[in-house]
Amino acid sequence: MDGLVIARDEALYPARLHALLGVDAPPCIAVAGSMTILAQHSVSLFCSIRCPGAMILQTYDFVSRLRHHAVTVISGFHSPMEKECLRTVMTGSAGVLWCLAKSLTSFALPREFQPLFDAQRLAILSPFPESVTRITDETARYRNLVAAALADDAFLSYAAPASHTEKFCHQLMAWDKTVFTLDAPENEGIIARGAHAIRPGDAATLWHKPAEISEPDALL
Repeated sequence: MDGLVIARDEALYPARLHALLGVDAPPCIAVAGSMTILAQHSVSLFCSIRCPGAMILQTYDFVSRLRHHAVTVISGFHSPMEKECLRTVMTGSAGVLWCLAKSLTSFALPREFQPLFDAQRLAILSPFPESVTRITDETARYRNLVAAALADDAFLSYAAPASHTEKFCHQLMAWDKTVFTLDAPENEGIIARGAHAIRPGDAATLWHKPAEISEPDALL
């Protein structure tokens, strides 16, 4: 997939990457689609592959409600649950920023998401150069940092004790990000550290109802 390459010293480069990642911010990002979706409130979404079954249902319920609000959902949409969340979001009015764990040129947008892209509700971003054509654990972890840095808030459905996800959650809170997680005993560890416990129905009070996304004046 082709897109616009934005260098770190250009005005279009997201200031949050500078502010939160510092010297680890990507030298360039490649973007396809309209970045005006970042003009509205944004939340990064992370769903562990090892998420317990009951929490998968709660996550689906939460995203089903979230899709109708004036937010942009930012994620790598890599795990099976994240992919289902993307399919759910596309049936609502929320925007989507899909962060890749490989280069943009090595990515082919699945046909089912083309209407979302054509409607300018979907943008695809990669923090990697063209030479990175495969997803690895390292590129996935860095992609998640970029996705979280770009968003106003974060939602982590589940963080197992002493897991990479729990450590990731602690890093986001060290950035002063507002981190939401499901109100469940399995998440007591990160809730005790400052994550906000929510239930699926809370989506109605966390963000406003949909507003028109401003007419894009620059497509990337």
